Amino acid sequence: MLLDANLLTEIESGNELLFKGNPDDNVVLCTSNKTYDVKEAETSNSLLLVPDLLFGAATSLDETIRNNSIECDSDSSFDKSNASLNNTTESDDTTISSRIIEHKDIISTFFTYYEVKPCKPRLSKLRKLLEPTTFQGLELEYAVDKSKLLNYEAIFDQIQASRAELNVELEKIQAIQIDGYYRLLDFDYEFRVLSYMLDLIDENSWALDKISKDITLESLKDLVPRSILEAMFRFYTLETSIEDGAQCYKYKEDKVCSFLARVLLKSAGKFNLVEFLQAWSDSVPEGMITNESLLSGIALIDKTSTPQVIWGFAESDLPEDINERFKILFQTKAKWTVDQISPYIECYATEKMNVNALLTKYARASTQDGVRVFSAKHMN
Repeated sequence: MLLDANLLTEIESGNELLFKGNPDDNVVLCTSNKTYDVKEAETSNSLLLVPDLLFGAATSLDETIRNNSIECDSDSSFDKSNASLNNTTESDDTTISSRIIEHKDIISTFFTYYEVKPCKPRLSKLRKLLEPTTFQGLELEYAVDKSKLLNYEAIFDQIQASRAELNVELEKIQAIQIDGYYRLLDFDYEFRVLSYMLDLIDENSWALDKISKDITLESLKDLVPRSILEAMFRFYTLETSIEDGAQCYKYKEDKVCSFLARVLLKSAGKFNLVEFLQAWSDSVPEGMITNESLLSGIALIDKTSTPQVIWGFAESDLPEDINERFKILFQTKAKWTVDQISPYIECYATEKMNVNALLTKYARASTQDGVRVFSAKHMN
């Protein structure tokens, strides 16, 4: 296996490297914080596997040759030639006497090796693993198949990612550890808990940047399990100032507004854009400001229709296969600008292939009213 500098350092430091993958997966190699794709490559030169083979530096041969070379360098060119002839037998005798020739068996021959290249962790399976045990409230726990509950190590064994990358993704998808098992929150249940939390702003006459965590947890302890309250508070708030020795917080305005927009868009069908924007503005806590930019990746807007309309179109609902995703995108909307389509395809971007490169590969570019747009590459 051909190692890069980072992997070599990991091995020399005695750190753990793990090959990960099920029988039907392409294997990856993981360090504590990175994932590498592993692929077999052919070599034009055969590689011989010889255990305990000594190289020249580990014998006295190099020293003997170096000494002979020094002696020759001190003579004239004519003398060098004679010395070379005269010393041949002597040098050979010296070399032979100072070395021990051992028999070594070649135990295997290889014509391929493995290349490892940094790659994105393969995390698409994570949500699927957790969905069967989605938490919908204590009153519905009786319906959960307890045999499908997964702790951290069980998840780590099945996901092709390093621990650091898995930890980031668990936080991103808002997986919550409940009684030692990681669970997703049902959308309606998350809305219920967030509503409880936001209602306390008016009840306690809090300024938006003076939210009390202690009062929030104490006020809702009989309605929501503590582990869920702690996690939801972490997901939706940021630290601000310290008042009378107590840490104050504020809600992440963009995150709260986007989530409440998804609540309004959850019903199937299209909405009058003007009416939606008003209802959305009315649904958020007083002082928070809604903005159309917050709808990126969760909704589509058609301003060419009369009246203008909006409908839910979430990135998380699209297929994982990139070809299938592009097919649905262009079936939904014939032409997209880069800004419009980016939220739906940036999950496939890598260091070597950004969003523009993906569009060049999977879509056809054109200009419409002076704006660069992208449409299906192969049109019927």
